[in-house]
Amino acid sequence: MKKKTLKIITALLLVALTAVLCSCDTINDINGIIKKYTATTEAETEPRTEPGTEAATEQIPVTEKYTDPLTGELIEKDLSGSRPVAIVIKNDRLAAPQYGLSEAGIVYEAAVEGGMTRLLAVYSSLSNVNNVGPVIDSRTYFYDFAANHDAMIALAGSTAAGKELAAKREITALDAIVGELEPGFERNAQLIAERGSENSILAKGSGLKFRAQALGIELKTDKAVVPYRILDVLQNREMPDGKHCSKLSIQFSANMNVSFTFSTLTNSYSRFQYGDKHIDAGTGKQLTFTNILIIFADQSVINSATGELNISASGKGTGYYVYGGSYIPISWTRTGGEYPIKLYEADGKTPLTVSAGSTYIAVMSTSQRGRVVME
Repeated sequence: MKKKTLKIITALLLVALTAVLCSCDTINDINGIIKKYTATTEAETEPRTEPGTEAATEQIPVTEKYTDPLTGELIEKDLSGSRPVAIVIKNDRLAAPQYGLSEAGIVYEAAVEGGMTRLLAVYSSLSNVNNVGPVIDSRTYFYDFAANHDAMIALAGSTAAGKELAAKREITALDAIVGELEPGFERNAQLIAERGSENSILAKGSGLKFRAQALGIELKTDKAVVPYRILDVLQNREMPDGKHCSKLSIQFSANMNVSFTFSTLTNSYSRFQYGDKHIDAGTGKQLTFTNILIIFADQSVINSATGELNISASGKGTGYYVYGGSYIPISWTRTGGEYPIKLYEADGKTPLTVSAGSTYIAVMSTSQRGRVVME
């Protein structure tokens, strides 16, 4: 009875609406309003279902998770097969704090002439690059670091030795000073005013992708992009026991000392340099790393006039892996700079496994072992 009464009332209302709207320009206007009204009325009179019944169950969309190929962390975008990009970044007092370092999956640090260091930030994909820099010129060994991940390399020029090596290996770099800055790079006006032109170049992922495609650089890879195993973030598996290390100091030179402090709360190491926290200028947050690798390799001066260095690209050596408030000794081998380095535990046989998370890699001279202090 109630349903019949409701239908009569609804019909009368529709007739009334039609009469009121007879002055509309077209019959379509009337039909549209009637459809809207009918839909609203039907929705309001639709029987309600009590919570807990089958009809009341809503389908909640589930976001599929993927694994970041550089860090092993869970992400929402499938980056499998995506080729990483490695960006050479300046690291003197005027260049810091840099932009975009906190978004890198891996950050290398190695000495350059003058007792300073330079960074190589590696990103899982060009889509992860947004205002990274200041970008600076490369040295020969940064090409080797990039090869560890089959990464394309972005820079702002290179030394004569670097250019010779790139030509020999047929490496096409994303170079800010070859041709126009754009697409891919820009000189930031604020950085020019505050730090000078040499500290102003920032890299942009969307432009770099266009630049790479124009240069014929391959954006995909079927190679392994890390030289170690990454512990599955979903596995409840313990790392090997190591010696205590809640504080770490690495002295590259008399002018350059970096340090890290471990936090049990975040299970990561916070980075300090130049006597203060090392901040990402883009986010305002201190740089932190889950893993720290220290690699010792032969280092030599290849240009006495400039003091330019070279780090051996082949052979074998030792180092340390620092993680979770502990450290263990490790070993490495490499057949050549164009091939990825292979990392092992101290026995030289067991492949190194690291925790899921970001990684910092310090590459130092074999003669500098005593400049690494862990406590």
